[in-house]
Amino acid sequence: MRPHARSLTLATASLLAAVALALPATASAQTATPALCPSTFAVQHDDQIGSMSLPAGAYAITVLDPAGLTCAEASDLFRQFLEDWDGRLPRPWVANPATRTFTRGAGGSVGFSVAPTGSHGGGGGGGHHPHGALCPGTFRVLHNDAIGDFDIPRGQYSLTLLAVGRLTCTQAASRFSSFLQDFDGVLPSPWFLDPETGSFMRGSRNVGFRIKELVGPPNTNGGGSGTHPTGDRCRGTFRVLNNDRIGSLRLPKGRYRITLVRSGVSCARASSLFTDFLQAFDGVLPRPWRLNVSTATFTRGAGGPGFRVKRAV
Repeated sequence: MRPHARSLTLATASLLAAVALALPATASAQTATPALCPSTFAVQHDDQIGSMSLPAGAYAITVLDPAGLTCAEASDLFRQFLEDWDGRLPRPWVANPATRTFTRGAGGSVGFSVAPTGSHGGGGGGGHHPHGALCPGTFRVLHNDAIGDFDIPRGQYSLTLLAVGRLTCTQAASRFSSFLQDFDGVLPSPWFLDPETGSFMRGSRNVGFRIKELVGPPNTNGGGSGTHPTGDRCRGTFRVLNNDRIGSLRLPKGRYRITLVRSGVSCARASSLFTDFLQAFDGVLPRPWRLNVSTATFTRGAGGPGFRVKRAV
């Protein structure tokens, strides 16, 4: 090729490259256009996801990038986030409470936003929350507590039955109270706990109940209401200096709360008795004292007064 022709070819190539850079980006590189989903989602009672407030009503869902997330997927994710126990979404999802937007990663392009429609009607086929039946009553936890490793801050809680007709609200409240009394967090078979959603299930994910901090005014008279603990909690804590046990009740070293069970024993007396019982390595307590290992409850005779111990939270 002659030098003049080669120079002309290089100049033409440079000109074409410059024109290409000046042209608008292709459709695939352009910002995706959000799409409003055709069906609404029904939030059936005032709720929240972390600090995001979600009053009861119908919500429109808008996907930020239809190529990255479908409306059905967004609806199901919204349901999961509403069921989440503590408002900390599974990674990499991030919530923006101010705009009610959920994105896969901070500032991500894949995600969706929700907005109230002003209607309190049904979900229009887009889903609803909660599944099951919300109990009308409110359960009150008086002190920070835990069921095993599952922390339950003091406050007001709503209970939702996972399936209608399999368990009553009164039964659910009674179960929740007994689980809070459980010493080691190992629930009686066939019950198990899903800590992600705060759900207690009886051998099946369709039988049981879910708890969540209450949004709205409490109702202490309806089904599902209750209070824990039912006795008086003693001030201060009792310190077990070494891993110990009373019969089959194992007591890891640490601080313990003492709660009185029925009247008849003072906090000072309960503390003194607990010290004495810790000397009973074989678990044989002086008559008429009895020990319920599952709840770490010591009572003076069957159904008599006594006290309960539990690791301090």
